[in-house]
Amino acid sequence: MFITNFKTKFVCVFLVFVILLQSCTVYKKAPVSISEASATNHKVLIIKNDDTKLELKKIELVDGVYYGFIDEDRGIVKIPLNESTIKTIRIIDKSASTLLSTGIVVIPLAIIITLVIANWGPGNLDLGE
Repeated sequence: MFITNFKTKFVCVFLVFVILLQSCTVYKKAPVSISEASATNHKVLIIKNDDTKLELKKIELVDGVYYGFIDEDRGIVKIPLNESTIKTIRIIDKSASTLLSTGIVVIPLAIIITLVIANWGPGNLDLGE
């Protein structure tokens, strides 16, 4: 009985961590110009003058106008960007994002496994006897 409940809880906790794994994004501290951001073709974070944040999938230059691509419920939306309203632009830091995302799953999982192993043994299991 204990083993079945443990397996069920373990799978649930593991799935929660896997979902968290997909949501971590870390951006580089150093701001870049809009032309550098469009050249990288990566995810960017734009902070406007009124301190609102825009997370864009990429920035593209079309006919002298920069466009940002936002992922919304109805699909990817292309919006024009006005350089005068932009405070800073930061590019995604892929290595830090990967490290953080992996750490969110691996560290708690290691702690859970360590606690289970530490409490495993005769007298610690309630098998319903």
